[in-house]
Amino acid sequence: MAGVGAGVGWVLSPPPCKENGGAAHCSPHGLVAYGAGSSVVVMEPRSMQLIAVLPMPASKNAPLQPAPFVTAVQWTPEGIPRDLAAQDFSTAHLQLAVGDRQGRVAIWDVASGDVCTWLEVDAEKGRQGIQDLCWVYGQPWLLAAIHGPTCLNIWDPTTGRCIWRFDSGGELLGCVRADPFDSRQFCLIGLRGLLLSILVGGVSESDILTKKYIIPGQDEKGTVVEKTKDGAPSSGSSSSGAPALASAPGVVVRCLYSRTRRGLVYVMMPREIVVVDLAFGMPLASTPLPRSCSKLLDLLACTDGDVLYCAHQDGKVTAWRRKEDKQVFALCHMGTLMPSIGSPVPAPVVLAAVHCPLQLQVQTSSNNDQSKSLQVNSASESIPVPNTMSQNDQHIETKVSSPLEATLLSVTDDGRLWRWVINEDDAESESPSSNGVKLTPRNSGESNTSGDLVHSSSNGSSSETLFKLDLTGQLQLLSSSVTTLAVPMPSILAMGTGVEGSNAGAVSVPLVALACQGGNLELVDTAANTITASFAVHNNQTVRGVRWLGNKRLVSFSYVEVKGKGGGFMNRLVLTCVRSGHSKVFRVMQKPERSPMRALRTSPSGRYLLILFKEAPAEVWAMTRTPQMVRSLALPFTVMEWALPPAPKAAAAAANSWAKKTSMMKDRPTIASAAAAANAPSQNSTADSQDAENAESFAFALVNGSLGVFEIRGKRVRDFRPKWPAASFVSADVLITAMAYRTPHVVMGDRTGSIRWWDVVTGLSSSFSTHRGGVRRIKFAPVRIGDPTRGRIAVLFNDHSFAVYDLDTHDPLAHTLVQPHLGGILVLELDWYPLRPDKNEPLLLCLAGADGSFRLLEVQNLAGGKSSQLAKPTQWQRYRPMPLCSAALLPPPHALSLRVILQQGVQPSWFEFDVASTGEGNIQRTLSRGGDLRHHLLTPQNPIMGETVFAEVLLKALEPYRRNGRLLDEERTEQYAAICKQGVATRCAFAAAQFGEYSEAVFWLQLPRALALLSYGSAGPNAFWGTAVRNNEEKSQESEGNDIYTSEVQGYRSLDRGMTFKDTKVTIPYSPEGVLPAAPFKLTHGCMDIIPSEQSVVRSVARERIGWHEKFSGTEATQRRVHELIAIGDFESAVTLLLATPPNDPLFYMDALRAVSLASAVSTGLHELAVKVVAANMVGTDDSLSGTHLLCAVGRYQEACSQLQDAGRWVDAATLAATHLKGSDHARVLERWAHHVLNSEHNLWRAMILFVAAGELVEALATLRNAKQPDTAAMFLLACHEAKVTAKASIVDKKESETGGEDYFDLPGDLTHHQDEVQAVCEYYGEYQRHLAHACTGIGAVID
Repeated sequence: MAGVGAGVGWVLSPPPCKENGGAAHCSPHGLVAYGAGSSVVVMEPRSMQLIAVLPMPASKNAPLQPAPFVTAVQWTPEGIPRDLAAQDFSTAHLQLAVGDRQGRVAIWDVASGDVCTWLEVDAEKGRQGIQDLCWVYGQPWLLAAIHGPTCLNIWDPTTGRCIWRFDSGGELLGCVRADPFDSRQFCLIGLRGLLLSILVGGVSESDILTKKYIIPGQDEKGTVVEKTKDGAPSSGSSSSGAPALASAPGVVVRCLYSRTRRGLVYVMMPREIVVVDLAFGMPLASTPLPRSCSKLLDLLACTDGDVLYCAHQDGKVTAWRRKEDKQVFALCHMGTLMPSIGSPVPAPVVLAAVHCPLQLQVQTSSNNDQSKSLQVNSASESIPVPNTMSQNDQHIETKVSSPLEATLLSVTDDGRLWRWVINEDDAESESPSSNGVKLTPRNSGESNTSGDLVHSSSNGSSSETLFKLDLTGQLQLLSSSVTTLAVPMPSILAMGTGVEGSNAGAVSVPLVALACQGGNLELVDTAANTITASFAVHNNQTVRGVRWLGNKRLVSFSYVEVKGKGGGFMNRLVLTCVRSGHSKVFRVMQKPERSPMRALRTSPSGRYLLILFKEAPAEVWAMTRTPQMVRSLALPFTVMEWALPPAPKAAAAAANSWAKKTSMMKDRPTIASAAAAANAPSQNSTADSQDAENAESFAFALVNGSLGVFEIRGKRVRDFRPKWPAASFVSADVLITAMAYRTPHVVMGDRTGSIRWWDVVTGLSSSFSTHRGGVRRIKFAPVRIGDPTRGRIAVLFNDHSFAVYDLDTHDPLAHTLVQPHLGGILVLELDWYPLRPDKNEPLLLCLAGADGSFRLLEVQNLAGGKSSQLAKPTQWQRYRPMPLCSAALLPPPHALSLRVILQQGVQPSWFEFDVASTGEGNIQRTLSRGGDLRHHLLTPQNPIMGETVFAEVLLKALEPYRRNGRLLDEERTEQYAAICKQGVATRCAFAAAQFGEYSEAVFWLQLPRALALLSYGSAGPNAFWGTAVRNNEEKSQESEGNDIYTSEVQGYRSLDRGMTFKDTKVTIPYSPEGVLPAAPFKLTHGCMDIIPSEQSVVRSVARERIGWHEKFSGTEATQRRVHELIAIGDFESAVTLLLATPPNDPLFYMDALRAVSLASAVSTGLHELAVKVVAANMVGTDDSLSGTHLLCAVGRYQEACSQLQDAGRWVDAATLAATHLKGSDHARVLERWAHHVLNSEHNLWRAMILFVAAGELVEALATLRNAKQPDTAAMFLLACHEAKVTAKASIVDKKESETGGEDYFDLPGDLTHHQDEVQAVCEYYGEYQRHLAHACTGIGAVID
């Protein structure tokens, strides 16, 4: 008995097509998924390797129909869960939402290869194809899907129900995207210019709010687009339910949120790019395409908010640079996403392009004052960072990435994936620095002498930047749909020398030959999970058949029907050498033949080829250097098969006990019993052995039901004269349709579904009925010495289902595996994979599906006839040409262990490995590791958190991955070496980015700067230094007259092993002067928002937005512009704008009142009271903006901020506070905003940076505990300790700051007064380490 394992091995899908609609998405972890036919391909773009193929099953209502096309894919934004208490580790971070043309949405678990949840529209509403998908909200994650042409549904995957619906009426919907700053908000784009902004406040329908906008000038264009071929307008509620990609082919609309400017959306129309400000609901600017550019395909990325990369439908990619102080883009580069050399004619079509955020831009600079420093190019500025590496540390050269660099992946219809890197090409600015690192020009901002930031944009006109497009990688998959397959013969390991031309079996190679519709032959290396070679040999004609000749040659055929007078068929027969790649056409006919070829059969030795024709005599060819036809066989063959070498002989005991067993057997014989009888010693067997070596035989069946075995010796064909079975074995009216021949057994199948086997030596025979209909193909399974059975066969039926039977049993039907339809996939061809080194290895079955895919199934064995348990198979190890370095693919405990190791700090040399080739042909990576592994950890400069013994356990658990190079690749190792000694926050940011959690990485990058601002009093002097008392004596001694504060921190006893608080009394100058720390590297995918406590940056960003809105007109736009001017303190411009209100306007008197109030230079108490009363009346009439303006006129900025926050205008309140409030007043505004972001927006990391900016460090620590982030909470304490030590080091003598070392905790702010909270975090982290160590030691390493 056999059974198919839980996993279906692996699949190669056909190439993508236009029906897939360019469905592609890159996950935060760096995995790319795209639609290819009815499957989803998952690949890793850094190493360009295939990970998995997820075939969509057929619909339940039509199981015999092909599965529908995949039209949308979207990775979940979920990170790796840290819940180690659960029995089963969650792989929610590898969930993938997939939509198809029948309106089904499947949520796949890529780790297990199973569908977790199905989301389907009610059957009575018809099948509506999926146009686009998007994950929104976040707690829990909801899925927004465009169903059909005009419907948007929001699904709750946990319950499987639809919680909200929207119908656009007659407008086709094209795209849905989520806001990277706030996952609750997303926008919907229509083909006629509809822009629907949606805010999801909960899982009920009443919690969803919408705002509808119309992009001007798109209605007429969309109406023209939505015309059918006959000119009639297409209805949004058409019965077909086809989405926009099918209703309006060639017309693509997309949108892209800015990752540097909140509320800014880039909307892509077919020939236009529109920039929309959602705060105003109006477009800022529009950039039409020049005539030389084709229609747009997708918006790929917007780097630094200044350069926009777009893909076009003709395969081009363009770079657009933003003009200074505007949102208008100018074309500055155009390239092609297809290589110009080696492409066939016509060139393949680019169907999809996706941006892969693979770069972590580590950048260095060299100054006169600091020889070693790091810099970052952010949305606000570019400033140096002091390097904390000691002078004795060896400097590691690191490649510097440009802030404009982007990695793109293009998918073509020939099954190839191309990886491109587009970057600026400015030779003058790429001069190497003194330390061997190439510098990048700093043009994204500037810094003044006082340390305040001046936010400015890149000036594209001042210095033109050239771009270059480099091809850096390629992945080749199937070029077209698979029609048939062939595996090397024989189906067992080598017997004899295996030299071609001899009668011994050739050595089997781990290759499978696939014939494709496009005329190509593809060689698949199943061990490496790749396509090793592709041969275009049939001039775009469908390959009808392919066979191996030995182990290095392929023979294939195709034919073309000739129309017109005479008719006929042009048969083409090609011989291909897989080693040299040379192909040669033989049997060339000048005129069309009357019959086409229908099959090829090659002998195991590769010496002979038998060609079967439809209604024409068969031909036997000798496949020498120059193929020659031996003779023609004018017999009406229905089927024929060459004889495979016999299976390995059984143990001697089987032959000795043959007499005893036959005397006891009363039932019909089996293949095992017949083989034992045939293997019994014979006197004349030795005499005939030499003659048998020079002959090959094949069995056949004729139309009249006759059977026969012919033998070929040289050029002679003679009758083998087998021992015939009983006369009733095969009746004349039964047509044999399938046959398999392994000496000495012939197995046959007929059109009634009966299976017969016959021993040509002894004449023993037997049969049984499968009751499954006609048999199409029969294949013997490979046999190893010691196998419990040698009679296992795979049978393919005419209904495209298959089954595996064991003929070595007395009741084959009772020991069978039947697969009626494998996930709805109809099987066209099957064969056994020939290589099986061990008897305990699972059998591998190669399948060619009707959907054009190739699959490899694992068929497991039973341990024996007496046992009912499946034998535990050895893991099927695949060889990869290079390590697969993706942290997301590691088992969750091991992935979390790597995260902890990166956070705590490990020597970069630990990731290094040596590559040595062994005699077995495998690549082993070994490096001597002995003794205590803790010496690989970085020397701690901070108090030790937890126990170092757990770190050693984690290092041992990760050792197998390190030896195989699975942890970090060379580029990431160099980057980690450059930043590993830059502090805890930097290492945590690197670890978060490595695991695709960019929001957390942004928090860690901003934390040192936020704490430094806090130490300078951005939230008041007490927020960082604790309870401060003004020291007048020390103030009088200061020559510069700066304000002096004294911080006295109470001492505490030890809280945990190796951790105590330090008694300090330091004097801190209250001054923002000095160099603030910046991030040592930049993210290419994270939302680099500004820090709210950097008031100068907040003001500069607000001023930049004001310039964008100068041309806006209308009542609502004017009121918003007035509010923007008042928020930055520009009362004069606000008064000018208010006085411009015409007298007939309904708001004339209100604007006049505000203008008078704002123009008042002096405010008395009575005037202030009157203004407050008027403002209160305005608030009561739901006019909060006008009341806020009056409060600003009298200096009541704190109350104005509270009113704005009550109205939900949180960003405006922060801008107003940054302009007019300081210290604790500003901190209160930020603290209230932080609670809103945490509780309403559910954005943990944005709330964290707001808490830090407000000086609420205890609240931030409690937030991490409540979010069940034990490692992050512990690292947050260490980062705060580092910030306190760094702040003191800048104002205290070095001798005073070096006391304590790693045994003391010196925490800023109120953390020193909440020892219980700190103690709880330390204990929580210790418990997390223990659980993680047990989880890692409890499971084995999974290399692939």
